[in-house]
Amino acid sequence: MRGIWWYAAGGGIALVALVVAGFFVFAGGGSSGPSVDSSGCPPPVSTASAGNADVSAQAFGKGFQRELVVHIKDKQSGVPLKGAKVSVQGTMVCPMVMPLVQKPLHEVSGGTYKGDYSLIMEGDWTINIIVRSKQGDATTSALPVKVKIGS
Repeated sequence: MRGIWWYAAGGGIALVALVVAGFFVFAGGGSSGPSVDSSGCPPPVSTASAGNADVSAQAFGKGFQRELVVHIKDKQSGVPLKGAKVSVQGTMVCPMVMPLVQKPLHEVSGGTYKGDYSLIMEGDWTINIIVRSKQGDATTSALPVKVKIGS
């Protein structure tokens, strides 16, 4: 009977150790955790383009409905990238993580692509931009957008 109590005490100590370790890791007690701002949100994503093209983007409008305008140029020549397949996908990053559906943009002039996109609730969003050239080269970029309704 005494052996059972030793197992119970050891299990209790192990459980407390796991809870404390979990709190330390997930609550930011360690210095290697993700950084957050004063509202508890992560900092905005980098908008640097990764790939063979330079991407610049803007989100126009207020509220939930936005018009996205994306300008794309070849990194080496600086020439607007025509005929690319450009799509966007919004992801809420704060106060929770929630991805939305990916949507294609249409080319309105050489290297300029537009489309409407609905961000369905207030919060901090990242619009991920995916570009595929005619040659199949891929470029990605991101655009941080804050949605706030009212005052």
